[in-house]
Amino acid sequence: MNKTALKIFILFTFSAAFIATILLVINFLGFAFIGSDTTTHMHGSSPQKMIDSISKALVKTDNGFHLTDSRLIKSDCWCILINESGDIIWAQNKPDDIPEHYSINDVAKMTRWFLNDYPVYVRTTDYGLLVLGIPKNAVGKYDMAYSMEWFDTLPQRIIVILIVNICLASILAFIFGINLYRRMRVLINGINDLKQEKSIHLKEKGLFREISRSINSTSSAIERKNLALAQRDSARLNWISGVSHDIRTPLSIIIGNSEALTEKNELSQSDKQKVKTITLQSIKIKKLIEDLNLISSLEYDMQPSKRNNIRLCPLLRKIITDIINSSLADNTRIELDIKDEQAAVSADESLIERAIFNIVNNSIVHNTDRCLIRITEHTEQGSVFLIISDNGGGVCDNVIKNIDKIPKSSHGLGLPMAYRIIHVHGGKMTAYNDNGFTVKIELPKSI
Repeated sequence: MNKTALKIFILFTFSAAFIATILLVINFLGFAFIGSDTTTHMHGSSPQKMIDSISKALVKTDNGFHLTDSRLIKSDCWCILINESGDIIWAQNKPDDIPEHYSINDVAKMTRWFLNDYPVYVRTTDYGLLVLGIPKNAVGKYDMAYSMEWFDTLPQRIIVILIVNICLASILAFIFGINLYRRMRVLINGINDLKQEKSIHLKEKGLFREISRSINSTSSAIERKNLALAQRDSARLNWISGVSHDIRTPLSIIIGNSEALTEKNELSQSDKQKVKTITLQSIKIKKLIEDLNLISSLEYDMQPSKRNNIRLCPLLRKIITDIINSSLADNTRIELDIKDEQAAVSADESLIERAIFNIVNNSIVHNTDRCLIRITEHTEQGSVFLIISDNGGGVCDNVIKNIDKIPKSSHGLGLPMAYRIIHVHGGKMTAYNDNGFTVKIELPKSI
């Protein structure tokens, strides 16, 4: 499962569930706010507060009852005081359609509902029943009664509803998250394939239509670029191969003739030395041409095409013999130390031979005085190790640092080409200076 898409899915699910829960709590508070009548009705004072203030300000005098603050009753409201006999014994702003006498049934009705369509509020006092009336259609009254069991179990029911809503929100978030995860997984897989320059054709629809279109467009551009590069590289390789072939033919004639001349007794010793120089330089040119072909093949880490199980020890002896017979190592002594005669690797023999030759030849060329080159071989934990070291003057640090990079000129091709050959065979190559120059090669041992 794609980890990035999974993280996005989990984050989306938890975020959606959290947001749904917050909205649920806000909705509960909103319903509570809507369910409570917070309006004051009466110009800044609720009827309950108004009648409470009136009952406190109403006093009995010798002439009847007196309201100490007449401003407590607004101009559009009225108030009456009914005694135990049902008669009005005090009134202020009383409308004409309000009766003067009330039976017990009349009192029972108006204490809960209305009096002649006037919403009324009542308060018992020491003098009787105080009734406050407000304008018609100012408020509505509804009979709502709940059992005590309902009130007692209200917290539990609220919690249950909250849990159910959270679960429902989580399920819905999960369903939408799964859909998002599938789309994101396709996109992320497409991006990973794009990174590897694979051909991509995503469906351009839905929420990520524009992103899919951009990925498809980028994939097409990469395909066109790679096709152009392949055509260019193919043309270059063909050109190099053709030129190399054209050069090798006359070069072989030159080498053959120069080797034949060295056998002529008629030539003076000086002339024979000149012919030998021609032969050596011709061989060097031949090796450079071969290196050029190898670099062209290995530049993009092309895999060896002729892999076989080869024993390294006979190959090492062959390389040393060829070097000695070619007079390349006149001022050099080569020692071979073999620990495992049967050690073998799966490799292209010609490429491995070239890599080892280049390393040994590098020590020969860069150490004109007498130089000792030691080649040791051993096996360890499924790998074959070759250590090629000399006691010369060492190699420039910059060359060691850039040993994995092919130089832009023909100078210094040997070591980078050897590095590339070892690398494409799945091996490792390290180089360092230690009382001379040392190269350590590790190749997978074939079974």
